Amino acid sequence: MKSPLCLRLLFSLIDDFMRLDSSVKGLDRDKVTIKARFEHEGIGFLSVALSSLCDSLDRGLADGRFACPYGFKRNRGEALPKLFSGLLCKVFNTNTGKLKEAPDVGAIKCLREALRLFKKCKSAEDRATELHRSAVSTFWDAERRCEASIFDDARSVLLSRVSGYILPSLDFYCPEKVLPKHGPGAVFEKVAGNQKWSTVYGELTVESPHISTFNLESSICHDWQLDDERLFIHPYDRDSPDQLVYGEQGELGELIPRRPFGECARLVSVAKNATSRRTITVEPLMNMFIQQGLNSVLRESIAKCKVLSSTLALTDQSKNQHLAMIGSRTGEWSTLDLSAASDLLSLKLVKLVFNRHPLFLEHMLLCRSDKVFDDRKKVARDLSKFAGMGNALTFPVQSTVFACIAISCILFKDGYFRPSYRDVKRIAKRVRVYGDDIIVPTNYARDVIDWINSFGLLVNQKKSFFEGNFRESCGVDAFKGYDVTPLYLRFDPDISPKEANAYASFVSTSNQAWMRGLYKFATDLADIVESGLKAKLPLIGKNSGALGWHSRVDACDAQKWDPILQRLVLRAPSLKSETYRDRLDGYPALLKFYLTPLIQRGKKHLKISERRFSSRIIWRWMPTEVG
Repeated sequence: MKSPLCLRLLFSLIDDFMRLDSSVKGLDRDKVTIKARFEHEGIGFLSVALSSLCDSLDRGLADGRFACPYGFKRNRGEALPKLFSGLLCKVFNTNTGKLKEAPDVGAIKCLREALRLFKKCKSAEDRATELHRSAVSTFWDAERRCEASIFDDARSVLLSRVSGYILPSLDFYCPEKVLPKHGPGAVFEKVAGNQKWSTVYGELTVESPHISTFNLESSICHDWQLDDERLFIHPYDRDSPDQLVYGEQGELGELIPRRPFGECARLVSVAKNATSRRTITVEPLMNMFIQQGLNSVLRESIAKCKVLSSTLALTDQSKNQHLAMIGSRTGEWSTLDLSAASDLLSLKLVKLVFNRHPLFLEHMLLCRSDKVFDDRKKVARDLSKFAGMGNALTFPVQSTVFACIAISCILFKDGYFRPSYRDVKRIAKRVRVYGDDIIVPTNYARDVIDWINSFGLLVNQKKSFFEGNFRESCGVDAFKGYDVTPLYLRFDPDISPKEANAYASFVSTSNQAWMRGLYKFATDLADIVESGLKAKLPLIGKNSGALGWHSRVDACDAQKWDPILQRLVLRAPSLKSETYRDRLDGYPALLKFYLTPLIQRGKKHLKISERRFSSRIIWRWMPTEVG
């Protein structure tokens, strides 16, 4: 067999099912079937085929009838597949596939645990190229859809009117107060860490097609202009947009340039799950530098807005999750999910929503990459979409747009064609949006879907639930008020057993499984970790940052008393980011000093940088974090 550890873990999970419910029949036979199919189909059977069976399970819970997917055998005259039929018959009628009046929630939880376990495992390298091509093709297909999008006039007018009531603080948007910063992601120039600051300094001091000459040295020597410890860059002269000039007596100027820093982004893809990859645009460094600053401004404006603050919480998914749980029990709320949300968000639609804030919109577009390099045709192609996922503004902008569409739809449905501010504020409380996860009252769900599609977007019907008692939003799956969210193995234990991040993921999954009563699965996964590390991990508290095992009584293996910290400590492994020498000095270092908050500066932040997605495991003395 190609990956026996995968089967070992899945069989341990099935053994836990038999212990939890001894009345389930046929699980031993299911093991034989799984083993035979795995030998012929490999890890794809566990990650793709079983996941498709779970998709049918979810649709059956929502629609009230199970439809057996392709690739699974059924007995003659029966609606359920032979595989896991012992559990499925506790949920659906064997002959008709109709959902039972009182389905066994325990059986549903067991089924979803087994069928989803390997869904998010990283795909093998031999499939990565194929999935990348598919993702890139989807990206350009979405681009063509954006180009062809035509909006309904009546709906556009109402959407524009609603947009006029949001983000009032942007009416007083002051570019001088923008604090730019670097994000953690990759940039077009392929520089990282402290070298991003050197590149920024170079862009500001060297004449280029996008940035005019600016004598930064003379300004640094004497006249840094500070306001709340922030450094500002002087503006373009409105009458001479090709030249940066000093203000009167060092007067602070705008940070935003009159022309974009860079025009072209690079398209890459990253693993999303075992069956797909997600496209990301790698933005030019200076674009990203300004985007991060505008991102902070927009998020602060959303938090201050009395309309959007009741609809959006961009750092808190729990409100969406809570409504999903309620919706699954009462049917009051529906959960909608969008396909390729950022790729289908057209520039035309963003302009329609933000047209009441022209200065902020202008600056968003100035730091937007309007071209993306197409590897297939070896040319840079213009974008009709607002931006790809790599743009720092994409998430808050798309959340704002989707919220406005949902609010406008409900107002239109209720007959408010010229709504007042009070009407918009009242309706906003009935909508909850987080990225492309949208929750609306069920009686408006179909209308909201129609509105979303009419603006060139596309609702994912497979992941949208507005009937029955199943809901899914922001990582929580709910059925009749019960949390049926499964565990996921994000790494194949045979492909990446020596990666530090893989061990950390296995430890987390094992602890979650233990708390769910899946003791054999948790123990076998713990054995894989300890055999790989060649050491026994200690018991640790649930709040500890170490790698170790949790218990229901939150016990820990305290080993000694630290007389300095005055607390119990234990020796345990933990993740430590890999670093590399990355010296920064001179004016680029001063630029970083002024633009980086103190809390984000490490002790040696001018000498070393962390290597992203690269960690190692070290043993050290750590606080117990219990009691």
